[in-house]
Amino acid sequence: MDEATRMMHLAAGFAYGKDATCGTKVDYKSEESADKAAAAMSAKGSKQLEAYPCFWCHGWHIGRAMTTEEQERFRWHGT
Repeated sequence: MDEATRMMHLAAGFAYGKDATCGTKVDYKSEESADKAAAAMSAKGSKQLEAYPCFWCHGWHIGRAMTTEEQERFRWHGT
């Protein structure tokens, strides 16, 4: 995941709060393990899932893919 996307997910996690973005979710210790789990779960269901870094626990979780509107809202435009 590139730095801008990582920062976008962290900003979204902060905005949505700990319960929504961390709460009782599985804490994957690496991006790679979360990506593999998200791909497997997406293949089994109808929703597109993605791995994201957690602002709160600093691990990785799996959740629904962000909408275009959310991506625009939380996109990091760092220097």
